[in-house]
Amino acid sequence: MKIDFDGLVCDLDGVIYRGDRVIEGAPEAVAALRARGVRIVFCTNNSRSTVAQYVEKFARLGITASPEEILTSGGVTAEVLAERGAVGRTAMVVGGDGISEPIGDAGLRVVDPRFDGPVDYVVVGLDIAFSYDSMRSSARAVRNGALLIATNGDVTFPAPDGLWPGAGAILASIEAASGARAEVMGKPHPPTMAAAERRLQGCTRIAAIGDRPDTDLAGGASLGWTTILVTSGVTAPEDAASVVPTPDHILPSIAALA
Repeated sequence: MKIDFDGLVCDLDGVIYRGDRVIEGAPEAVAALRARGVRIVFCTNNSRSTVAQYVEKFARLGITASPEEILTSGGVTAEVLAERGAVGRTAMVVGGDGISEPIGDAGLRVVDPRFDGPVDYVVVGLDIAFSYDSMRSSARAVRNGALLIATNGDVTFPAPDGLWPGAGAILASIEAASGARAEVMGKPHPPTMAAAERRLQGCTRIAAIGDRPDTDLAGGASLGWTTILVTSGVTAPEDAASVVPTPDHILPSIAALA
C-alpha cells in the first residue's frame, strides 16, 4: 500500500507489540520506512516504562531506536511541569519509573502515595501495584489542594491475552474519590501532540498510526495529519469501518506499510 508521508507518529501497544510479543512484520516495516527516508517518532501513552527501558525492549524485539525517537506521556508530563515553573515543587506519583524518573530529572521532588505531607501535584499513570491506600492518599492530597494531572486517559491497553486495565481506569477512581477532574497530557491532548510535532520539525507530510481511535486517530486528525488505523490492537477488524474519527486508511498491521 502506498501512503505518502515523510514523518510518522507511531503508537506502540497494539502497533509494534502486544505485551512482550512483537507484532509480526513490525521490525521489517520500521526498517523499510527508514530506508524510504521516513522520520519516525514512537509515541506512547503508556507511562509505565522509561525511555531507556523502551530502547532496551525495542532491541529485544529486533528494532533499533534512539532515545530521541521515543516520546512517552510521562516524559511529556515532566516537560510541561518544567515549562510551568514547577521546579522544586512536590509531586505525588501514582505510577512507576516512567513517570517518577523524568519528573525528578525535571527538578521536582517526587514522593509516592505513602507520603503524608503537603504536595503540589498528584500525577497519575499506569501503576500495576495500585491499591486502595494509593487511591485514598492521592485523593486526599487533591482535596487538600494538589493539582491532579494524568499522563493519559486510556482505560485499557492490549496485552497478549486481551485488554488489561490502563491508567484511565486508575484515574477514574481517583477522580471519583477526590471530586476533581484531571488535566490529561497524553494523546489526543495538545501537550503530547505538540511534542510529537516538534520532534518532526521539517516534515511536511505527517501520518499517525495507531490502534485506538480516541487517542491515536483523534490526535492525528486534530493536526490535519493522515491517520492510519491498525486492527492488531484494541480495535477489532469487524469494528474498524465504524470507528470515530474515521481513519484515512485501515490496515491489518503496520507490516502492510513495508
